[in-house]
Amino acid sequence: MSDAVSVEAGVHLALIIDAPAPGEENMRRDQVLLDACARGATAGAVRLYGFDPACLSLGRMQSIEDVDLDACARDGVDVVRRPSGGRAVLHDQEVTYSVVCRSTDPTFGGRVLESCSRIHEAVAAGLETLGVHTSPRALPANLRRDAREGAAVADCFARPAAHELLDDRGRKLVGSAQARRAGALLQHGSVLLEPPRAAEYLRGPAAPSLGGVGVRELLGRDVSREELVDALAAGFRRALGRS
Repeated sequence: MSDAVSVEAGVHLALIIDAPAPGEENMRRDQVLLDACARGATAGAVRLYGFDPACLSLGRMQSIEDVDLDACARDGVDVVRRPSGGRAVLHDQEVTYSVVCRSTDPTFGGRVLESCSRIHEAVAAGLETLGVHTSPRALPANLRRDAREGAAVADCFARPAAHELLDDRGRKLVGSAQARRAGALLQHGSVLLEPPRAAEYLRGPAAPSLGGVGVRELLGRDVSREELVDALAAGFRRALGRS
């Protein structure tokens, strides 16, 4: 990818660290990776990147009616649709990761919840290098009801899904969503530097929120985007056996 800051290739998944790019371009790059993996042309990759300008991304099946387009236009916030599922995320003070691999991948593959858990383990390990301690949300007693309740909320960070990473007060730090195609999977995740603000760009009354939190608040200092990228890269390298 021509705008990549660095690409670490190996016998398995590549680790790509990209410069911030517009939302449409970021989604295009992830879709290209997913298509190539689905064709068997690549084992996949892990991408770490940001958005410039700020961008509100919607889940693949989410209605555009959830978005306050006037507020987005007023503040120069792009709107894009992700190929993955989930609900709306404001990509501004955060770092986004995408993982593309075969569903049989020995590191990040498996059934949906299994692969989510494996990917989040790598993210959690990266956050630990900063001194940020997280734990995955436990599986709910009724997965279908939990999924329905999550789908009724427009804002991704208003409530955590199974295996998403929480701080010790139960506040959501990492949002995630996954899609699958022809034996390949794509998982998106957003790791917050600052508390979530997507609600400012969504229509309707604010949904009851369990709260979100950013890395800077947890550490009590001004963590840079580059520092968070380096930490997440370390977690993924460890999972990929490259540490």
